[in-house]
Amino acid sequence: MYKDITPLKKVKISDEVTYALENIIAENNLSPGDKLPSQAELSEKLQVGTRSIREAIRTLESRGMVETRQGKGVFVKENNLDHFLEILMGSVVFHFPKQKDLLIDLTKTRRIIESQAIYDIAANPPKGFVAQFAKFIEELDLKAEENKIDAYNMLDLELHKSIIDATENKILISLYTHLTSLLIRSFSKTGYVRGSLETSIADHHKMLEAIVVRNSDLAKKTMESHIMLTLMKVENLDESSE
Repeated sequence: MYKDITPLKKVKISDEVTYALENIIAENNLSPGDKLPSQAELSEKLQVGTRSIREAIRTLESRGMVETRQGKGVFVKENNLDHFLEILMGSVVFHFPKQKDLLIDLTKTRRIIESQAIYDIAANPPKGFVAQFAKFIEELDLKAEENKIDAYNMLDLELHKSIIDATENKILISLYTHLTSLLIRSFSKTGYVRGSLETSIADHHKMLEAIVVRNSDLAKKTMESHIMLTLMKVENLDESSE
């Protein structure tokens, strides 16, 4: 007796055309600003109607991959990654009606990203990174001494972003930038959330020491525990404060 055989899904022609256009962009190494073939030419080469071509172009426009310029044609769009991530982050917010739940998942995501990033950075710090990181910590210590907590919190975010920037991974940097934007928006409703000021300061110094001696394991462990304290605070948030 055969197991259930699932019927094949019907694929819309416009979906196939969308995939074909993505391949044209990728295989021809088209850069932002480059023009795609005309709709008539695409229709002829792909052997489909112009209606399917137009639908596929609209799909790519919604993804931020191309833009139509009146009277000129269709062009590969600049910063389509950032546009895509903006749409993605908007969808993320929509699926989290409670700020607390959003912050929990954002913090867990930060833990995964930042602990691996600092592990890689500590193994081989980019030129000038150690001095830059030390400068951040010096300024953070000063903000703490002056009891400028709001300024400390914003600078704290910049320090963490500097670790991601040092990876020079464009996709990761863009993703983290949008995650940080979501964090700031959430904090505007819940208040800034992190571990105690004393622990935060101590952890930053431990991270620096680990990077200086290129101890990746210690750097990663410190970052994980650092963000875990934040996660514990987030999980204990009073939902009535949202």
